[in-house]
Amino acid sequence: MSIYIPINIPKYNIYDILHNDRGNIVIIIASETPPVMIKMKLGDKLIPFDIECCPHNHTHVYTLNSEIMYDSNEIYKFMINDEEINTKISKYPSFENEIIMSTIVKSEDKYILQWIQYHIHLGIQRFIIYDNSHDNTLPKLLEKYINERIVILLEWRYAYMLKISGISGQTTQQNHSIYAFNKCDYIGLFDIDEYINIQEPYCNIRVFLDDFVKLNNVNINMIGGFQFLNKFFYNPEHLPDDNNNFLKIYTCDNIKISGHEKNFVIPRNVKTFSVHMITKGLPIVKINHNIAYFNHYIFLNKKNRGFNKTTISDNSICRLTNLFSII
Repeated sequence: MSIYIPINIPKYNIYDILHNDRGNIVIIIASETPPVMIKMKLGDKLIPFDIECCPHNHTHVYTLNSEIMYDSNEIYKFMINDEEINTKISKYPSFENEIIMSTIVKSEDKYILQWIQYHIHLGIQRFIIYDNSHDNTLPKLLEKYINERIVILLEWRYAYMLKISGISGQTTQQNHSIYAFNKCDYIGLFDIDEYINIQEPYCNIRVFLDDFVKLNNVNINMIGGFQFLNKFFYNPEHLPDDNNNFLKIYTCDNIKISGHEKNFVIPRNVKTFSVHMITKGLPIVKINHNIAYFNHYIFLNKKNRGFNKTTISDNSICRLTNLFSII
């Protein structure tokens, strides 16, 4: 199965309880309330969870290094504060040593296939799509990729914005992927209006990152991942942006040297993540924008932004789209 419904316990803002690919029990909580005490009942023992609270106050992550044998039919027992909770636990496939991407979407049916197809050509092996809508259109739209297990679809139908923890819909999604798919080599945390643009001679993200590591003597056991800078693209002339036509719109700004960065994280080296940055974990390595960045088409599916007029143009993505034969 490639469509998943997470374990939701609204009383405690629990968005999922899962058994991950390292055999750990993980609980993802929106930090709308202060941390609670969680223990797991194993026989006569009550074993407490470790907790990582994101300093940005979006997400709490609870982990238990347990070697329990996972059973999809088993009801597991937890003590949350003084209340006993009996529930099943989610289980997701392991994509060990793969490069995957994770994103949250809502009403993006018009553009999600293009994003997946482009990044498949770039060398991304799986896509973890957190469906934040309620119209249930993605299972049919993504059916081919779901059946091929290229797309894993989660019904992430939680409030995107909360009063205290802010954009916890997205930050819980990011941390969920980091812990659920912890044996991946890299997880790209990008939105579907963001397209990785690696420069010549590269056309594959794995080859690009492997070469970057070698050429710069990077020890990947000592870093949390790689950060790519943002370049905004605009559509001031209101040119057609349907299908893949937006990839032929080249009006843009200069690279943003700071702000709006996105990342490929090494999940085993990250404890908490918040939108654009690792908030607990090993340091990030910045990719020089002369060799790679991402095109951010901020006008896609938006009525009130992305129509700035500039004198700057960048058509470098044509090399990749022509190579991939997608426009």
